[in-house]
Amino acid sequence: MSEGSAPAGPALRRGVTGPGFFALAFGTIVGSAWMVLMGEWVSPAGPGGAVLAFLGMTLLMVPVAAAYAELVARVPRAGAEFVFVEKAFGPWPGFITGWFLTLYFVGICAFEGLALSWFLENLLPSVAGQPPLYTLLGKPITILDLAIGLAGAAVMTVLNAAGATIAVGFQKVVTFSFLAASAMLVLLGFAQGDPANWRPLFESAQDRSFIGGMFVMLGVAGMWLSGFQTAASAVEERAPGTSFRTVAKAMTLAVLMAALFYSLIILASTSLLPWRALTTGALPVAAAFDQALAGGIATKGILLVAMASLLKTWNAMHLSATRVILAQARAGFLPSMLAHVDARSGAPRRAALLVGGWTCVGVLAGRGAISPIIAMGTICTTAIAAVALLVLMRLRAMNEGGSAPAYVLPGGRPLLLSITLGATIVAIAAVVAPFGVAAGVPVEIWLMLGWALLGAMLVSLRRLWAAMVLTRIDRQGMSRA
Repeated sequence: MSEGSAPAGPALRRGVTGPGFFALAFGTIVGSAWMVLMGEWVSPAGPGGAVLAFLGMTLLMVPVAAAYAELVARVPRAGAEFVFVEKAFGPWPGFITGWFLTLYFVGICAFEGLALSWFLENLLPSVAGQPPLYTLLGKPITILDLAIGLAGAAVMTVLNAAGATIAVGFQKVVTFSFLAASAMLVLLGFAQGDPANWRPLFESAQDRSFIGGMFVMLGVAGMWLSGFQTAASAVEERAPGTSFRTVAKAMTLAVLMAALFYSLIILASTSLLPWRALTTGALPVAAAFDQALAGGIATKGILLVAMASLLKTWNAMHLSATRVILAQARAGFLPSMLAHVDARSGAPRRAALLVGGWTCVGVLAGRGAISPIIAMGTICTTAIAAVALLVLMRLRAMNEGGSAPAYVLPGGRPLLLSITLGATIVAIAAVVAPFGVAAGVPVEIWLMLGWALLGAMLVSLRRLWAAMVLTRIDRQGMSRA
C-alpha cells in the first residue's frame, strides 16, 4: 500500500479536526498523575526546580511533537509508529514496534481502570474496605476494583466501537471542561496561597544535591510530557480541509499547554502549604487545596476533576490501541478479521472489542500490576519515540531529491539530530532504570518478554491458518480438474 492510498474495503470515517487532534494529544499527556505525584515532583529540586524541569523539557518535547507531525504528513495512515517504522525499515521491525506500542496503549487502559476504583474509594470512603476476592502480585483485589474497572472498560469499548466522531467528540467535551476547571483551581490557589510557602524555591528534600535532583526531574518531566503521539493514530480520520500544519499546531500546542498546566498547578499547590508538607500523603494536591476550602470540599472537587481527566486519557489510549491493531491486521501480522471497518460507523469495531477484552485482563491483575504497567509504559513510549525520530531521518534520506511533504519540521538536520540524541538518552535511562531498583530480572521485563512471545504465537498462527486455507483451495482446484 502506498503512503497515501486507502485500504481496500470500508474506510475509517474522516471527521477529526484541529480541536479533536488537540484534545487527543493534551488529553493523553495530562491524566490524573498530577494529583497523586505532586510530592514526588517537588521533592527532588523544590517547586522551582520542578517548574524549571517541565519548562526545560518543553524545549525537547515541542520539536519532537513537530517531528511526529512531519511523520504523519509522510505516512498519513492509521497505526502511528507501526506504519512509520514499516515504511522506513520493513515489515518485521514495524511489527515489533507496533506490538510493543499496543502493549503500552492497552497497559495504560488497564492502569486507568485500576486507578478509577482507587479514586472512587477516596471520594466515597464508605465503599472502601471491602474483603478481597483474591490476591495477585502482592495486592488484594476487591469486588469494587473489578466492578469499576470492568464497567469502565465496557464503556470505553462501546464509545470507541461507535466511531471516531463519537469518541473524539467525548474527548473534546471532557478535555475543554478539564481546562476550564483547572483554570479555576489555579486561580483559587494563587488567590488563597502565600508565595512564602515556596521557600526555599530551589532545594532538594531528598538525600541528593539540587543539581542531582534536577537531573531526576528532567527525566520525570520528559515522561509526563509524552502522550501527544495518540493524535498521530487518528491521522487517517483527518477531516477534509484539516491540513497537516493544523495537526502539527495541535500537537505542539498540547505539549505547551501541558507544561503550563503542570507548572501552574505546582506553584498553586505549593503556595497553599509549605511545599515540604506535600512530599508525604496519598493526595498532596487535595491536601493543599483543603487549606483554601475547608470541610473536604476541595478534596471531593479535585477527585472529580481527576476522574474526568482519567477518562479522557483512557479514551485516547483505547482509540490509539484500536488503530495500531487495525494497522497490524491490514499488514497481515494479526488476523484479517481485525482489519474490518464497519461500513455504517466507519469504526474498527472488532479491534475496539479486542482492546476492551485485553483491558479487562489487565484489570483482573489488580493494583499490584500498576507499578509494572507504569514501568513497561515508560520503556515502550520512550524507546519508540527515539525509534520514530530515527525513522524520520531514514525517510528523509529515502526521499532525498523528491517532493517535500505537506509539513516539515523546522530547524533542518541539526535540530532533528539534537532531539534524536536527547530522546535516545531518555530511552536508555528508562530501559536501565528498572534494573537499578529490583533484584534479578524485574517483573515488567518478564511481562514484556511474555508479550513478545504472545505476538510471535499470534503471527505464527496467522501464517499457519493462511497456509492451510491455500492448501485447501489448491486441493479443491485439483479435485475439480
